[in-house]
Amino acid sequence: MRVKDSAERYSGRRLRRAIYLVLLAAVIGLCISYWSWVDAQVRAVVVISSVFDAPVLTPAVEAVGEEPRFSDSRVAGDPSLVVRPAGEGPWPAIFLVNGAVQEGRKLPEVRNLAEGLARAGYLVVVPDLPGLTEARITPQTADATAQVAREISIMPDTRGGKVALVGVSTGATLALLAAEDPALRGKVSIVAGVAPYSNIRTVLNVATTGHYRRPTGELASYEADPFLSYVVARSLVAALPPDKDKRTLAAELESAGRKSPDPLSGFRSLQTDDFGPAARSVVGLLTNRDPERFDALYAALPDETRNDLEELSPLAGTGRVRVPVELATGPHDKYFPPSQSYGLERIAPERRVTVTAALDHAKLDVSLGDVPAFATFDAFVVRSLRTARAND
Repeated sequence: MRVKDSAERYSGRRLRRAIYLVLLAAVIGLCISYWSWVDAQVRAVVVISSVFDAPVLTPAVEAVGEEPRFSDSRVAGDPSLVVRPAGEGPWPAIFLVNGAVQEGRKLPEVRNLAEGLARAGYLVVVPDLPGLTEARITPQTADATAQVAREISIMPDTRGGKVALVGVSTGATLALLAAEDPALRGKVSIVAGVAPYSNIRTVLNVATTGHYRRPTGELASYEADPFLSYVVARSLVAALPPDKDKRTLAAELESAGRKSPDPLSGFRSLQTDDFGPAARSVVGLLTNRDPERFDALYAALPDETRNDLEELSPLAGTGRVRVPVELATGPHDKYFPPSQSYGLERIAPERRVTVTAALDHAKLDVSLGDVPAFATFDAFVVRSLRTARAND
């Protein structure tokens, strides 16, 4: 009997050992299969901690590893902040595309994000694109975005000859426009953007009348921050011929300033009888508050002005974005309706939209009661960083 019991115990041990080995093999297999996700999550923690000042997490992350290296350079002719990870390259590259930020690459929040991305193992380039620091977006801004992206893709420090385009606000739209450029085909790994716009007509309508048209044609009201009106006006005036009318309108906007609660108020009292047709049409559009009149006023703009505007609208052209597109926005962004992100499906088949209350336009705003919202945003960051390293 004792021999039988001993044999059974030995058999039981062998069975348990076999089960443990199978479980260990399964765990190892899962780790191998999902390592890129685990790796991306670790990097996401580093990046998010750079813009979200967590009392414990941020100092802990900063204490790990060596400091990234900051330098100022010119990339495609534009003054740029370049941040390299510690150690030797090449590294996967990220082109961080700013919005209409007055401080540009020198804004502390921008530098913090660039540092976080570099700590996570990415080469980061942040240029001051033409017009953005002056709250002015023009075709020159879009052209410069594509040129910078091309130059980053061939930098010796760039791994795999590809660059991830990461944009915030208007910067996200500029990233989408660059990704449509045939000259960048095969050179972009992903477009990751926070709160972009996709249709310039919608932006103009919201900025002037507080409404926009849904795809069904129905008018919807949308309250935007007054700064949107300022940027729209600056961009429209920039498209005018260089004459006294343009100088008059530009001076009026300078007088109002970026922080004006109603940047277009001065335009409404302007005497435009002596203005040329182009300037009168721009003032007519900017001072209109009736959404039913918007389409006619837009059509009355000079052909050159409308063409310039269409170049700033990802949905206006015939190009397509042939890379993964990850977009995130708040439920009610203070500038652009979330529908602007969803509408990109027509030109970006791999488009994915994340709507999360953790975002207040470009600001990450999370409280203890918003853990699900933060988790949603974290998933957006993880997917973006994982795709940006796809060439590893």
